[in-house]
Amino acid sequence: MKNTSEMTRNPGNEILSTAKPDEIIGDGDGDGGRGQLTSERTIRDEVVSKFPQENLVHCFGYGSGVFSQSLSNDDAAARSSSGMLDLILVVDDTREFHRANLQRFPHHYAPWLRYGGPDLATKFQRQGIPWLRDAHILYHVADEDEENNLPKMKYGVIDRDDLERDLTEWDSLYLAGRLHKPTLPIIANNVDLQAAQEKNLRAATAAALLLSPPSPSSSTNKTTMVPWESLYRQIAALSYTGDFRMKVGGEDPQKIDKLVQAPGQLQRFHDLYGPILKSYETSGLLSVSHSSSRNVGGGIDWDSKDPSAMSHLRQQLPQSLRDGVAATSTPSNRVGGHDAMAKALAAIVAPAARNQSFKGVFTLGFRKSIQYASAKLSKGLLSRR
Repeated sequence: MKNTSEMTRNPGNEILSTAKPDEIIGDGDGDGGRGQLTSERTIRDEVVSKFPQENLVHCFGYGSGVFSQSLSNDDAAARSSSGMLDLILVVDDTREFHRANLQRFPHHYAPWLRYGGPDLATKFQRQGIPWLRDAHILYHVADEDEENNLPKMKYGVIDRDDLERDLTEWDSLYLAGRLHKPTLPIIANNVDLQAAQEKNLRAATAAALLLSPPSPSSSTNKTTMVPWESLYRQIAALSYTGDFRMKVGGEDPQKIDKLVQAPGQLQRFHDLYGPILKSYETSGLLSVSHSSSRNVGGGIDWDSKDPSAMSHLRQQLPQSLRDGVAATSTPSNRVGGHDAMAKALAAIVAPAARNQSFKGVFTLGFRKSIQYASAKLSKGLLSRR
């Protein structure tokens, strides 16, 4: 049985680079595929292929089992300490997927879900707990499985329609926020989800710029300069705004640092947001400041006091966020202000994050819930000591 870190040392599955030529960022030194711990081919062939395929339309990997989250440059140490494999499986018929998956991996489901069958699993996934805002995901934490040659992993199942709605409307920002950050595409053939993801990235860029603090005013320079790292930190932080896990120590306090600064991550952010920034630059909304290096210096220049630029950026935001900003704005805090935006984001993120964690107690079972929560606390609250 190969665990995640062992897959990275398989000579037949070399680490694949996610880097692409990026004319916006410049022609300097990039870090390419550094920090990527396994390839999409390895995960697809050795893990995802063992799940029911008929209704599987999209899949991506993320987390410390896919990308190094070490702030050091020691790739060997990063691999040896990598966590479980995290996957999201997107299906176009949730009930049919659970019917087939229950036959293959009944031990992945809590006993009461096994007893209730695919109808109950589908209902709990898509509707959640009554009267609580739900992220519409059913997570499974599976121990290492020698019989099926599968590593320890956590995988979430979501219906394509529910993911598309979160990407375009920021219904919960649970997976839309995850997809603000670099992920590893395993299966990515659905054109509707690709279009929805482009809209999601446009909205994330707009929200990050609106939240970025303005540079000191200058008589010779009317634009605001947002360095690359600041822009990507702001984007990465959007889906943690108001998340109770960040407040109570349920998440690593260095989470944002690791998402942006770990080996290879800046380049992956460049690859992910390059086309969006290029389109904004072409429209005259902003300019991209080049530098001699892809990872040092440079960033975004835009006029944060230009009413037309502000209005255009607000129009890129999902209606749910615009409505929330309008509802929380006051005469002293104009529409689009930092406080109003942060409150509106928290109103979306906080309930879904809290309720999804509560839902996990029922879907994972008591033992796995305690084990998973303990692992999270070891990275969060306990690491603060």
